[in-house]
Amino acid sequence: VGQTVAAVVAMSFNFVLNNFLTYADTRLKGPLNLLKGWVRFALTCSVGMLANIGAAAALVRSGIHPYPSALVGSVIGSVWNDALSSKFVWGRYR
Repeated sequence: VGQTVAAVVAMSFNFVLNNFLTYADTRLKGPLNLLKGWVRFALTCSVGMLANIGAAAALVRSGIHPYPSALVGSVIGSVWNDALSSKFVWGRYR
């Protein structure tokens, strides 16, 4: 439960930062647009989180040390989240 709450809080904080800083030129405005954007962002990041965990777990099972495995998983998840949230939340292609 604690990790789920932490993940939702982190996703929400990242959504707010992205909306106001990274995508300031296409900022989502209004309660309904913000809610829709947050849901899209959370769904996109959930897939990225699964890719992160899956890649790291597969590397650990194949004998790679957990630290580099976690780093590789984090990079995969971050690239996924950035690329897809850019398109599906803010309508931009990178």
